[in-house]
Amino acid sequence: MIRLIGAPQHYAWGSDSAIPAAIGVEPDGRPWAELWWGTHPAGRTLAQTPSGDVPLIDLAGRLPYLVKLLAVAQPLSLQAHPTVEQAVLGYSREERLGVPISAPHRLYRDPYGKPELILAITPFEALCGFRNPESAAEDLEGCGGDEIADNLRLLGPSATVAWLLTRRPLIEVDHPLYERLARQYPGDPGALVALLLNHVTLEPGQAIFLDAGLLHMYLQGIGLEVMGASDNVMRGGLTPKHVDVAELVTVLDPTPITPEVLTPTPAGWYQAPTDAFTVQGLAGPDRWVADGPEVIVRLDGSGGTQAWFAASGEVVEWEGGLGCRVRH
Repeated sequence: MIRLIGAPQHYAWGSDSAIPAAIGVEPDGRPWAELWWGTHPAGRTLAQTPSGDVPLIDLAGRLPYLVKLLAVAQPLSLQAHPTVEQAVLGYSREERLGVPISAPHRLYRDPYGKPELILAITPFEALCGFRNPESAAEDLEGCGGDEIADNLRLLGPSATVAWLLTRRPLIEVDHPLYERLARQYPGDPGALVALLLNHVTLEPGQAIFLDAGLLHMYLQGIGLEVMGASDNVMRGGLTPKHVDVAELVTVLDPTPITPEVLTPTPAGWYQAPTDAFTVQGLAGPDRWVADGPEVIVRLDGSGGTQAWFAASGEVVEWEGGLGCRVRH
């Protein structure tokens, strides 16, 4: 295996200490939100070869997945991701318009989908997917959100999201989640939209899968995120980054869901419904032959978090300890 050097991402919602502690470096005063292991151009990984550090893409080609260590110190943006078809069309449109890839208002940075699995390393809080509309409406009526409840029953989830985020009605509700988000983002109606979503708390080792169109946001915790190799994010609020409500609503799936909490099979596999990646949790000693290019991560919050690349057909000897194996 070849040792990897991840690409850090310093977003405002990140922790200033969790990721530095995990990889054994000194904090530098900046928030470390994510550490990427993959070949996406927005954060390419380096591989430590005997002849020197080289971009992982030079060894592996384009990997169809991206692995991230996340340290969520405060709630981050209300968002959804496009389907592959939507990504191809959106990317082509912005290319024709000449929008620079690095422009803050660029929405489609690549022509790929972004299905995600978040695997909790610590207790991890998330909001994901629309709740049953009637149940959400009843709860809203109980905390002063009668107008939102009326719109939810009349218009449905997506149109209610559009109404809240574009009309920005002056509504305040007596709800702890709303109050928590409103303190961080005063006046942002995304704090009201959050009440339409399922609140999920994962214990270490549990995971949830986030498919295209699923409105979601992360609230707190440290996790390993595995996704299709894409950076396409449509944001609706609760963020200092670019927001485009119209495009967010375009990609939303309004179907109410009950999020399924995934636990590993006896062999350690997380059965996520995607062909972009497969994920296996590791614990005791193991040995296998890499089935396609693989990224293998050791999870240790005391300076021992490391990642490696294994080429297809390479024999991997795992000495034991908590980790994660990702392949296509």
